[in-house]
Amino acid sequence: MKKITCLAAFAFIVLLSHSGFSQQSLKEKIIRDGELEDANDKKFHVGISFNQYFSSIYGETQATYFIKPSIGFNFRAEYYFNKWLGIGLGVGFQQRGAGINGTDVTGGAFSHPWVFVNTPEGYRSGDPDSTHLERLRFSTIEFPLTILIRTPKDFLQQGMRLSGAVGPTLIHMSRVNQTYQSIIDGFHPYNFVTENYERNQFGIQGSIGFDIDSGGGGSLFQVHFVYTETFTNLYANGVANGTQWTAGVRLGYMF
Repeated sequence: MKKITCLAAFAFIVLLSHSGFSQQSLKEKIIRDGELEDANDKKFHVGISFNQYFSSIYGETQATYFIKPSIGFNFRAEYYFNKWLGIGLGVGFQQRGAGINGTDVTGGAFSHPWVFVNTPEGYRSGDPDSTHLERLRFSTIEFPLTILIRTPKDFLQQGMRLSGAVGPTLIHMSRVNQTYQSIIDGFHPYNFVTENYERNQFGIQGSIGFDIDSGGGGSLFQVHFVYTETFTNLYANGVANGTQWTAGVRLGYMF
């Protein structure tokens, strides 16, 4: 009888300990299943970005230029080989170009809307040679290919990591428009001068910013400062040697 009692007590202890281990394993599983994976640890992302840049032209140019805002957007894909190194590919539309400074022969630092000038397109308001009214606008398609580097752990706060990228980019010039802004009547005569510029440009693009976990589901919100500069001559006629640059903020959402 005593042996039976001892065996029963031993079996009860074994079952109790097994039940405790099972409950602990179940608790750990529930906690583990409830934890969301950090989106920064996901290897592959695709998404879209909006670009608000500023652009201009410099070098031995045909005119004197000033900086103008240029908007654009990109479709992008990123793949990380590990926690800190990856590769990125993009395609998108980007405005480029600059404002053209002219010699103001009528005096003053601003345009004179009360002046009407006879042009080949007819009379129009404003000084054709006053400052900050003439625009040179490039409509381009860009194809950046970049090496990605990102901190393997969170930076400054949970879910946010510092990242950067650098690499070559191909820029195709689809159209170039040189226009003078008529500030009174709102009619801006277009003068397409695409043939005066090289259709394909090569450059380098670099960026630095933050990749932020958007709150689960593997998505990232990106805020990056981006700089792009071409290193081939902009002009097709060979009478000048200029390159173009853009710099500004890119806001992206990656899935």
